[in-house]
Amino acid sequence: MDIDIQDLSLEDDTEVIDSSSEYDTELEDEIVIENDNEKQDMDDEKNNDAGCKTYKVVCEKLNIVPIRRLVDQLPLATMRLQHIGMNTGQCKALSCALWHNTCLNAIELKDNGLTGEEIDLIINVIKYHEIYKLGFPDNCVGEIGAIAIDEMIRVTTSLTHLNLSGCKIGDTEVDYISSGLYYNNTLVWLDLSNNNIASDGGKKLGGSLGETRSLQSLNMSWNHIRMDGAVGLLKGLQINESLIYLDLSMNGLGYEGCLALECTLRENKCLKYLDVSNDRINWEGITFVARGLKKNSTLEILKIGHNPLNMEGCYDVLKAVSHGSSNIKHVGFDNIPVNGAVLTVASDILKTRPFSITHGGVLDTRDVVGIRKEKPEDPISLVVRYITNIGIRMIDMYRILDIDNDGHVSKTEFIKGMKKIGIPLSDRELRDVARRLDHNRTGFISYSLLNQGVKNHVREERKEDKRQEVKKRTKLQERRRILETELPVLYKRDCADDLIQFYASESLSNIPSQAKSAEDNDELSTSNNLFLPEITSTHSFLSQTSQSNSVTKHDRAPSSVSERSVKVHSPSQARKRFRKPLEMLRIINIFMERKRSLTACQSRRSSTTP
Repeated sequence: MDIDIQDLSLEDDTEVIDSSSEYDTELEDEIVIENDNEKQDMDDEKNNDAGCKTYKVVCEKLNIVPIRRLVDQLPLATMRLQHIGMNTGQCKALSCALWHNTCLNAIELKDNGLTGEEIDLIINVIKYHEIYKLGFPDNCVGEIGAIAIDEMIRVTTSLTHLNLSGCKIGDTEVDYISSGLYYNNTLVWLDLSNNNIASDGGKKLGGSLGETRSLQSLNMSWNHIRMDGAVGLLKGLQINESLIYLDLSMNGLGYEGCLALECTLRENKCLKYLDVSNDRINWEGITFVARGLKKNSTLEILKIGHNPLNMEGCYDVLKAVSHGSSNIKHVGFDNIPVNGAVLTVASDILKTRPFSITHGGVLDTRDVVGIRKEKPEDPISLVVRYITNIGIRMIDMYRILDIDNDGHVSKTEFIKGMKKIGIPLSDRELRDVARRLDHNRTGFISYSLLNQGVKNHVREERKEDKRQEVKKRTKLQERRRILETELPVLYKRDCADDLIQFYASESLSNIPSQAKSAEDNDELSTSNNLFLPEITSTHSFLSQTSQSNSVTKHDRAPSSVSERSVKVHSPSQARKRFRKPLEMLRIINIFMERKRSLTACQSRRSSTTP
């Protein structure tokens, strides 16, 4: 049988072509799969840096519309979101994105309707990030948010700027913030303006200000810090060694605050800018401020406008500023009229150093704002003092007045006699003296009436002197009491009153939960490790931080306070463990549910405590 070699070769070639074709297809599929895996890895790495993919996936899962401004700002270094109205779902999505984000180092969420729970969630995600600037202005921090802020400023190693303006912070919330500030070593700029901080909050802030060594700028304007609250705040400032800028305008220091401000200006050696505008400082309190300024050598700018000061008060301030040791370069008397004498002193200061002054206009009068009405001296007192000074007895005085020697002196004779001996009284004042000595309204003044009237007047003067002495002594005691105002003990963290530490230390069986399966419980324990520090011993993390600082703070905390140490999980390791956005969302949901349950549990405990 003949075999066609050409046909055989074709068949062989065909088979070779077919086999190679099959081989090439499989190779291409493997290459496509490898490329997809690389692309997925690149997307995951990119998402780990910015969290954009996580945010979109979580928004889709929660059926909410992603905020484009938020997505655009996630890859940037600074996020500023204002007036966009973020609800709980948006906060969950943002928290999931921030967990994978390593780009942001400054976050400001202004007027977005955030509540304390939502702020707590965001802070628990970012408190171990390298965030140097954080702000929640014009939101509602609440007690839960304040506890979270306390926790963050305790453990942070990077936060330098914190904006809590208009956050409805009261004395309760400022207790937690003051406690965190007490142990913080990084915060440089703090804004607590436009809040509801009153007397107790002022004293608590004073206790923390006396110990902080990093804070340089503090804005406390538009609060309710008055009386003993102002004294407590300024008392803490006396021993502060870092604060340079302080704004206390629109509060109400009053007389008590001026007393404390005198001591503060004398003792403080670092403050350069002080604003006490609209603080109810009147002509009585400005004298104490002037005394303090005379001893101060560091202050450079003083704003004291919009206060009920008179021109004498402005003059006293500038005379104190003109002292050689003073370093003040600007004084603001905004909306307060001044006279030529005040401007003359300002001109003299300008000859020695750079100096400027702002005021509410120049008027040539003694008092303009709050005219001080001095009580005129009694004319009878002037008569008695004058007669005593010239050495005339009362009987001799009466003989001089009795020209007719009839034993009676008419009012006309009395007035002529007073003028004759040179008493410096006007006709009106002399007629008033004659009328008051004529008790019987007979038109004549007898020796007995004159002598008795003078004695009665001297007796009343002595009584008045005693009353003034008692009043002065009482005022001095009150001043001493005000200056001896004790600063309260700051909030100390323990498992009974701290939601975070209580949650971390309580067993899961004691806290009600919505988790039904063992898988949820496993994720819950993992979320506890993610968001909360792990208590390991009885030595305080705060004291460890203090020992590492050059400034010794180990004497601050009382020995009765239990101390603990905190072991923090690495954020980068945690991000690698939870790369799936929906898994992160599930953990956040369980975390928030547990925090709500814990808040209710704490409320029940406080209500049953006697």
